[in-house]
Amino acid sequence: MDRYDVVVVGAGPAGSSAARFASAGGARTLLVDQREMLGAPVQCGEFLPAPHELVDLLGCRSVIEEAYRIPPETVLRRTSTMACVSPYGHRYTFPLEGMSVSRRAFDQALASDAQKAGAELRYPAGVTKVRDEVVEFARGPSASGKVIIGADGPVSTVARGFGFAPERELFRMITASVQGSFPPEIALYFGRVAPGGYAWVIPKDGEANVGLGVTHLPSGQGLSALLDRFLAKEHLGPAKERTRWWVPVGAPPESAVRGRAMFCGDAANLVMATNGAGIPSAMLSGRDAGVVAAAHVADGTPLAEYDRLLAEHLNGPLARAHRVKEFGDRVVGNDLLLALGMRYIGSKGLDSMMRLRWPSRLRGNS
Repeated sequence: MDRYDVVVVGAGPAGSSAARFASAGGARTLLVDQREMLGAPVQCGEFLPAPHELVDLLGCRSVIEEAYRIPPETVLRRTSTMACVSPYGHRYTFPLEGMSVSRRAFDQALASDAQKAGAELRYPAGVTKVRDEVVEFARGPSASGKVIIGADGPVSTVARGFGFAPERELFRMITASVQGSFPPEIALYFGRVAPGGYAWVIPKDGEANVGLGVTHLPSGQGLSALLDRFLAKEHLGPAKERTRWWVPVGAPPESAVRGRAMFCGDAANLVMATNGAGIPSAMLSGRDAGVVAAAHVADGTPLAEYDRLLAEHLNGPLARAHRVKEFGDRVVGNDLLLALGMRYIGSKGLDSMMRLRWPSRLRGNS
């Protein structure tokens, strides 16, 4: 058995961030992932808000500057606006600076950052079981850690091993790519095109990431059929590289600590419920988990410090977004009510519209 101070399961944005900060803090750290290629298949819209937009939303500037690193070589296209499209085609547009990235390159760059900080990276290494301090793999020697960090997504093996089960709803998601020339704007489409959720078009270099997320599927239809209907309606052409996955939507947990384990990113339910965005909160929660893990190993800092940092940096905005989603769920199933609601909110100005799906303090006029 190989022995480490910290074992991080999952080399996505949450896990790689956790491993980077744990290693930088002096902990001997192992980062493992089950995939053959990090970042693949792409299970993401591949959009990231600009750092200053994230500061507007969360406020913890110094932590964002430290943890929210977007490797420039992974950026494919910069965007300047977001459009929300009602069920009847009315567009409400506002400024939102951001960028689309190659998720494959992005995940690989973050894992490389963790390695440069001193973490050992092991993949493919499918975790079969986690019990107390021991992580067992499908092949190769098991590993033990004084701290285990679960960053292995909404269906987390680490969570099962520690009995961590936050209350949440799983959204069905599908994404693909289409060829073409697109403006520097991300567009979200609401209504029957994606029942209970929304569809999106996010521009990249010579193509776009297109997809949708739903709470439930209409009778007799699958995700691919819904996506095909959306592509045809918007004249977007054929799609390739379709990928399905789940996004957990719920309030942040009262505690993301179980015994010697901490949970971050999707595994901890740390997703912006109003829009399904998870990468920024994954990176920040990974940072907080890694910092606390290193401190625990160095001087016995209680792992409960992680809950305090989450409360300071993330939980407030995430909890508010969940309440907004719960309120919005009353109308999203009815196209007419949804369109009227979007029209009313749009007439009240940009801040109101953005709080519908991106609770923030952005600026601008409708």
